[in-house]
Amino acid sequence: MNRHFSPLVKTAWTFIILLTAGVAYLQTLSDDFDEVPDGASEVSQGDPAGLLMARIQAEIALGVVAEGDDDGQLAIIANAINVGTVAQRQSYIAFMIAVGDTAEAQRASLEYLDGLAKEGKVLSSQQAEVQEQLGILMDGGTLPQGHASLEESLGWFGKLLEATPSEKKVMEQKAAGKLKSVGIASGVLIALLILGSIGVIIAMASAFSGKMQNGMQAPDASHGLYAEVFALWLFGFVVLTTGAGIVAQVVFPGDLFTAILCSICAFFVSLLVLFWARIRGISFMQIRKDIGWTEGDGIVKEVMCGIAGYVMTLPFLGIGVLLTLFLFFIQQTLDGGTDSFSGTGGGSHPIILQIAEGGVQIRIAIFILAAIVAPIVEETFFRGVLYRQLRSWSEAWGRVLSTLLSVLIVSFIFAAIHPQGWVAIPALMGIAVGMNLMREWRGTIIPSMIVHGMSNGIVTSILFLVLS
Repeated sequence: MNRHFSPLVKTAWTFIILLTAGVAYLQTLSDDFDEVPDGASEVSQGDPAGLLMARIQAEIALGVVAEGDDDGQLAIIANAINVGTVAQRQSYIAFMIAVGDTAEAQRASLEYLDGLAKEGKVLSSQQAEVQEQLGILMDGGTLPQGHASLEESLGWFGKLLEATPSEKKVMEQKAAGKLKSVGIASGVLIALLILGSIGVIIAMASAFSGKMQNGMQAPDASHGLYAEVFALWLFGFVVLTTGAGIVAQVVFPGDLFTAILCSICAFFVSLLVLFWARIRGISFMQIRKDIGWTEGDGIVKEVMCGIAGYVMTLPFLGIGVLLTLFLFFIQQTLDGGTDSFSGTGGGSHPIILQIAEGGVQIRIAIFILAAIVAPIVEETFFRGVLYRQLRSWSEAWGRVLSTLLSVLIVSFIFAAIHPQGWVAIPALMGIAVGMNLMREWRGTIIPSMIVHGMSNGIVTSILFLVLS
């Protein structure tokens, strides 16, 4: 019997498709604005992720100022902040005042206030107070004694604006140091991108000439049940991670470190879903072979292949990032026709807020979750379980078409259920494509785990740097 078309497999795929589509759709929705008594919409004070990304951009701009190498770069970098919520617009105004460009601050202030009036929106009482303070500073005045702290309202931007000359100098030096570090990291990644592109061309030539080995085992009708395993994992993973969050919030309220530990436990517990394949009659030894829990040609060689695979994945990631930027432009254009003051942080991972708010202990826990735990569990089910089922199901269509179809489907599902928003799907698909191809090439999922871990580890480390 061909288990790829059994009722359970069809039900499993129906669930996978519906859940993936539902999550992808939910990420396209924006938060609504609350109504105020006079009938005008009060603008949102939310979007902490957007403000955090704005702070990162502003620190880069401040680093440019500190290096004395402006040449128009400051205006380009800083102006990218002048979008999104009122809090972000006011942060931009505060930044321009702090760097001495009060004329630009006044222009930006008039522009966004005029935009609010046209859209029938009003400032909250706190936003109005901040705007009044910014107006005094733009006009060259001094804030009254005992005024409300701008740092409390605008965070890093308020701290920069209220800093003494010596404090501002320290902030500039830190920003310059981060700018140099980001510049070095960017240079290294560009060099690796070029090297990876060459590697991809060589690998493609080897694959089409038949010289490259195919690590995937022969398909089997029994592999259809892995659709059931993946569907159960997807459901169980959502339940476990949600439950872990609720337990952490109820039992350990406000304890972010414990919440992360609960998430780590939820990840590992979800591996128990693999027992479903055993219940359905597959031996543990066969399960290990099917999902790539093998040593391949040796752990050391597979790890090295994973490192090389990360480099060769960068071109796919680069293409995905370009597509994501295009989608972001489309999103901003569409939002511009409806609400010019919506948040801009929808495409960022919630983990950046945890990194920004957490200390060393929390950052270590986040790194372990992102660079070790998530790669082990997610690669087991996406590249191990789901990719295995799709490759076996579509093998009759020929190796090339089967591989292409399986890679794209698994990559899309992987990207769609992550919380960065729909615009980030191409970028996530880019690196997922590389991980799927590593699975196809090596058979074992050790290399794809290495690629996943390196990707998350590098991104997390860069965030540690810029958010320090």
